Amino acid sequence: MLAAVAFFLFVLVAGLCGYALLVRLGLPDGEAWGLGRAAGLVLVALPAWWAGCLGFGGWRWVGGAVLLAGGAAGLWTLWRRRPGWRELAAAEAVFTLGWVAVGVLRLDHPAIRGTEKPMDLGIFATLLRARSFPPPDMWLAGFSLPYYYWGALVWIVPLALGGLGLGTGYNLVVALVGGLVAVGVWVLAGRLAGSKTAALAAVFLTMFAGTPDGLRQLFAGRGLASLDYWASSRQVPHTITEFPLFTLWLGDLHPHLLSLPLALLAVALAAHAALKGLRPANLAAIAVAFGATWAANPWAMPPTLTAVALMLIAGDGRWPAGNGLRRWGAAGTVAIGGGVAMAPFLLEFHPPFHGIGFVHAWTPFPDLLLYAGPLLVLAAVGALGLVVERPAADPSRRRMWIWLVAAWLVLVAALSGRPVAVLLAGLLAVLVWWSVATHEPDPDRGAIWLAALGVFLFLVPEIIFVRDPYGAELHRMNTVFKAYFQGWVFLAVAAPVLFRRAPVKRLGAAVLAAVLVLPALPDLAGMMTAPFRAGRLGVAGLEWMDPGDLAAVSRLKRMPPATVLVEAVGNAYSDYARLSSASGVPAVLGWSNHELVWRGGGIGPVLERRRKLVRRVYTCGSAKTIRALAEETPFDVIAVGGMERRTYPQLDEDAIRRAGRVILDGEGMMLVDVGRSKQRRGGAR
Repeated sequence: MLAAVAFFLFVLVAGLCGYALLVRLGLPDGEAWGLGRAAGLVLVALPAWWAGCLGFGGWRWVGGAVLLAGGAAGLWTLWRRRPGWRELAAAEAVFTLGWVAVGVLRLDHPAIRGTEKPMDLGIFATLLRARSFPPPDMWLAGFSLPYYYWGALVWIVPLALGGLGLGTGYNLVVALVGGLVAVGVWVLAGRLAGSKTAALAAVFLTMFAGTPDGLRQLFAGRGLASLDYWASSRQVPHTITEFPLFTLWLGDLHPHLLSLPLALLAVALAAHAALKGLRPANLAAIAVAFGATWAANPWAMPPTLTAVALMLIAGDGRWPAGNGLRRWGAAGTVAIGGGVAMAPFLLEFHPPFHGIGFVHAWTPFPDLLLYAGPLLVLAAVGALGLVVERPAADPSRRRMWIWLVAAWLVLVAALSGRPVAVLLAGLLAVLVWWSVATHEPDPDRGAIWLAALGVFLFLVPEIIFVRDPYGAELHRMNTVFKAYFQGWVFLAVAAPVLFRRAPVKRLGAAVLAAVLVLPALPDLAGMMTAPFRAGRLGVAGLEWMDPGDLAAVSRLKRMPPATVLVEAVGNAYSDYARLSSASGVPAVLGWSNHELVWRGGGIGPVLERRRKLVRRVYTCGSAKTIRALAEETPFDVIAVGGMERRTYPQLDEDAIRRAGRVILDGEGMMLVDVGRSKQRRGGAR
């Protein structure tokens, strides 16, 4: 309990650090406080990470020093400015609402197992043990991690200083990410809409809105207690259609979630800079926030950079057709600056790129409506309002053209066989046309551009996809996943402005609000009431493990930094690789299919050789052979638990025991140190 309190306090201190920086950049106190935690976590992590990249093993202490110094600066700034408490309280209330609500969502299923959670846990665990960067790969000992880890890195210094175990810390981070997303949306949407109250609607639509598929399931006879959220997250055949509420409920600390607060920070800072001037300090802060988003999730880089550029270029309400060179240059500066800030990561990160292809399967129109129909309907109605509002010499002639264009679009959509692509392209064209063709300053232009970007992200997977090794049937699975998720967020942030620009009277506004809210409620209601129906609640994420496994994890965490583990090898998305994931001690081999995705097919022979080696360790029956194998492909500790006994029925426990020194034996788990770690300790002295 005390460790959890300490962790929360260190995150609060990071918020003070970020607040001190943001008010110096000219942000109002409420916005600076709201964005302070995200900014402070980046500000603390960046110098610590650079120190680790330069080989300094005590990089966490660098982060701790920055944290404490920045916290002191934040307290001094608060005392000197004496801001109105209502501004700070409002931002803090939104943050608290976000993390408490997400925490409640997950009380009945805190276990860190299944899906990608073991991988995400392993990245956190290996960062807590890492001596330098890039960190070691927890599932392929001797190699560095070829994955984007920066979204997890920003939480490592508070976790390390607080001494909070990852079993609980993981779930608290999920909740706190929810709080950061809530307050980030609140600040950005409030600035774009000119109303913090209206921004609460954007928070609801971003974080707490379910999909219309939940309502469809209710009409089909399912009760709230039996809604199938997983089916909604796979709404479009052969793709992933996660939405923010599902992601927060599921609890995967995957890059698409961890990067979201950082992206919101970058876009909000850009929206501020567009109105207050493109000062070098502001551009530097935007560049670092953008760079952190890039390193946390490269899939988020293009949309975030586009959103930042649009805010810088048109965030003051104008579209600079001919005199905006400085604004375009500022956007380029942010792109370059973000790359420079994250240069060590970008120079080391070389994912296998299989190219871009044209899609050969398209989203069925009903499925798109069952995923994001309310947001897209709002965008369409808002776009209609923008057209209707434009001055016209002959309003009746304009109405005729609107009907003709709409009828033409529907006809082309029906005849083309690709209605989703045609209708989204038409909606995007209207939003872009209005934004570029309207020369008068308009305070809503930034929000309209974000809406256009959201629509564009839904359109992209109808045309092209990023190739990956998942095969033809799943060819656009990841492209739909990453594009739809970010498109949802941008449309939700722009929602208050789109609603305001809709050409509807009081009754029409009520109907439009119902279209937005009612389909969003079943999923939320089902998720929020589930903990009250559950028999056991908690935040301990590793209690599902056997007592022996938990003891092994605790013992492994105390092993020297370069220790290598042998544990059972099996399928991904399962309990295999449980010890390396929970401890951060690299295994000879973990989830091999993830290594193939991360590194490409060339790593295949290495993975097969290691799979055979692990099997030999457990089944050869010779202590001498085991010791020889430990020199051939270096490893230090052999785990023998329930998973190993089930996976290798011919396991020779006595031979493994004789191969080294037993350092743990009990609760059905044995750890044997084959001696290499002891030799390294002796050599180090």
